[in-house]
Amino acid sequence: MHWAKKVKPGVAPVDENGDRYDDTPYYTESELNDFKSTVKCNAAMAHMLLKNWGHVRADAKEALEFNYKNVKASYRLAKAYQMLQKWEEAGDAIDSGLIHDGGNKELINLRKVTERKVCKARLQRQKRERERVESTLRVKMVWKHCKENNICLGRIPLVSSVTDDEGDDGKEESRWHHHHPHTGKLPQFYPHDEGWVWPCMFLYPSHQQSDFIESFSESDMLAYRMAEVCPEIEDEDHTNIPWDYNNEFECSNLAVYFEVQCREEGAIIHPEYVEPLKDQGAAMRFFESSRALKGDEGLEMGNVARCVERKLLHNRRKVWKKNYGSLWSKPDPCPVVRVHPAATLFDVITDSRMVIPNFLVTFIIFPEKHPAHQAFLKEHTCLGIIEGAS
Repeated sequence: MHWAKKVKPGVAPVDENGDRYDDTPYYTESELNDFKSTVKCNAAMAHMLLKNWGHVRADAKEALEFNYKNVKASYRLAKAYQMLQKWEEAGDAIDSGLIHDGGNKELINLRKVTERKVCKARLQRQKRERERVESTLRVKMVWKHCKENNICLGRIPLVSSVTDDEGDDGKEESRWHHHHPHTGKLPQFYPHDEGWVWPCMFLYPSHQQSDFIESFSESDMLAYRMAEVCPEIEDEDHTNIPWDYNNEFECSNLAVYFEVQCREEGAIIHPEYVEPLKDQGAAMRFFESSRALKGDEGLEMGNVARCVERKLLHNRRKVWKKNYGSLWSKPDPCPVVRVHPAATLFDVITDSRMVIPNFLVTFIIFPEKHPAHQAFLKEHTCLGIIEGAS
């Protein structure tokens, strides 16, 4: 193959009588490509005997690049994909080979062996594509609703390191502090029922616990949901919450807050803090990256999304270091706003100080007289209270 690549296509020189000057062989470009395809196809066969399926795939693909009608190369490529359990790619290689030789017994037999798994892989891909289209439309609807009601969406980095060697010695990336990673849930609109509903997280820092509410209607008062999660104590002995040993978590005894994140366009934000999403495209890219990192789009797309997120994190770190010298130089803790239980979710998310991280409305909840509540207020400035619409 090394020497074949050195040969350049040409036409044999002849004299005025049409006779060649010498016996030096000359090849057209098509003849050279056929020869190169045969060489790479033979190399794929050698690797098949050695069960080097990755090399079989590489050589067979190169053979088809030189001559797409090389049926032997199509078979060997399909066989490599079969052994690598890449079923849809195997089906495509089989179909391509049968186009040029519909009676090829090796390809026909291989199709019979792989047909069920190929069909299953193709159906799964079609399902992923439908889900991607549906989620794209849903993100557009969410963004439109937010723009119409001055609701600010934000995001946090989906990774915590910019290289494989950095950070936690190969442990799962999990440095999100009390902001949880993306849940995969989006706000939804129910035209004949509750209108817009949002996924919501109740965080209990005093006990390192949380509750996830998948559908919190914008028209619901906070007290309604709190009564579901932390009902009033009917039995004097205990609450219904197994980790609430001191019977402190009943809805009438709870203080609810949300953090005030920076909403200024162009502001320099610490890499670990919430960054507002600038436009619809940024919201869609964030959602697709989160889906890919969870494995919804397969291993390869997950790796691509991880590289993109690492680049974004690297750029945010670079800007922060340039202006503040070090990542250890962090801003003061975010101020907070208290929420009255009579306020609706719509009152909260439309407040000018609210940024919703990761499409997930997040509340921080303390028992009123708990020491952790007092410590929280010493560390975080409270800017006021949302009492709801009058």
